[in-house]
Amino acid sequence: MLKLSGITLSVCALTVSACSSPAPSSLLPGRYESPLVLVQRLQGEVGHLHIDEVRYRASDANLFQCSYTFGVIDARDPSSMRYLAENLRHTIPGDRRRPGCIHLAWDGDVVYTTHRGNLSNPTFISGWDISTKDPEDRRRMKPTQLPVLQEAGESYEGIDVENGFVYVALKDRGLGIYRRNAKTNVLSRVGSIGGLGSTWGVRVRNQTVFVTALEGSLLTVDVADAAHPKLLGKATTGGVARGLAVDGAMAYVAAGSEGLVVVDASDLTNPKVVGKSPTRGTAVRVDYSQGHAFVAAWNDARVYDVSRPASPRFIGAVRLTTDVMYPDHGRAAATGRTLGIAANGNDVFIGNWWVPYSYRLHADRTAPSLVLPEEINLTDFGPVARGETHTIDVDVRNQGTTPLTLFSNWTTSNAFTVAPEQLKLAAGESGKLQLTYRATTGEAEKGVLNIWSDDPLQPVRTGFLVGNHGGLGVGQPLPETRVALLDGSQWTSSQVQKKVTLLAYFATF
Repeated sequence: MLKLSGITLSVCALTVSACSSPAPSSLLPGRYESPLVLVQRLQGEVGHLHIDEVRYRASDANLFQCSYTFGVIDARDPSSMRYLAENLRHTIPGDRRRPGCIHLAWDGDVVYTTHRGNLSNPTFISGWDISTKDPEDRRRMKPTQLPVLQEAGESYEGIDVENGFVYVALKDRGLGIYRRNAKTNVLSRVGSIGGLGSTWGVRVRNQTVFVTALEGSLLTVDVADAAHPKLLGKATTGGVARGLAVDGAMAYVAAGSEGLVVVDASDLTNPKVVGKSPTRGTAVRVDYSQGHAFVAAWNDARVYDVSRPASPRFIGAVRLTTDVMYPDHGRAAATGRTLGIAANGNDVFIGNWWVPYSYRLHADRTAPSLVLPEEINLTDFGPVARGETHTIDVDVRNQGTTPLTLFSNWTTSNAFTVAPEQLKLAAGESGKLQLTYRATTGEAEKGVLNIWSDDPLQPVRTGFLVGNHGGLGVGQPLPETRVALLDGSQWTSSQVQKKVTLLAYFATF
């Protein structure tokens, strides 16, 4: 048994076959407190929400959520959040699936929602009037849906509201400006501007709209005349620019593979990129509060000190996981994708693939932060003849702010070894672990890699190791495969024989 920072660990807790002991320790772990501390995991009626966007409204401490469904959360006490309304689905003409939403914005008791559409759902702008209380439970809301707006050929992305106007990203058709009839709640378009690229994110400040385009840019648009908006300026962010937040003259862009990008828009006609910081995964959304930028970066949620815009400083990150019912004993919990984030001071609200979370930021704390490749969850050594060996390098990185000590690296099966057994990485430094598989049989062999470190958020990380994996796997030929395409034609694997082929899997929700 080993006790680390109040956590008792069993050496044999993750045994797959033989149980071995960790290496004697010459490198000792440090003791750190995480800059991000879990406050609450909010479990509502549904535990798999696929949250896209969360936005916090300071005036009433409501947290709005777009996911498979629309929801409103009372976030006045981040340690005791509760749903005021949940599992609301839109009724859309001609659509039996009743979808949720992807983006949202509010105007008082009216919360607007949008959906870009997909193979099974049409695109729409709608929303909810949240002014009515549930007569059976006055602590909860009983929202009513707004009329649905669908315009021929249009697809709707990000949305924001200012001075009674509703601003919507129209993808390849630019930016649309709408107004709601207060009596009927019907939206009608009053203006638009094209030629902006494939627009995604929208934030409005006074008479200026900030818009991101997926081609990798941030644009500024003058909407003083809503009927005739005018393009003011453009900054090239790189990457795939999606979410954004605006504070004064500074805009913060979640730019995909480019990570967090800071743009100085003090001159609206000539906005300039002044700072960048990479993210571990794809940066999707961002929020700003009190000198900090909060980034939803697919694989984790991250916080940066942006008091010096030219050099964002990483503070901490949290990787959220979920247990998946794999048939193989020993598989680690999978990383749950994080697409939404909001903040209010030191309160951080994370929209995870499964449910929302609240965290408390302690910006003064420093700590190591371990990063492993996602494929560690299934490390396939491919086919290896009995008695032969195959070695795989695993990249290890410390993205934290203090040195990281991996004080015990070991495996549960004698068929697999890991070297080195200990490793120390300075802040920002990368290293490698060498995993070696020596086949003792021609059949599948499995083991668990254990990494014990002084990362306060994930002191134990594991990887699942497989040699001579059954079925289709690394190093095995692709069997003859036929696929019916959407245009009615067929694709066969023989068409790409002796060619490198990327298989991409997508789902539509």
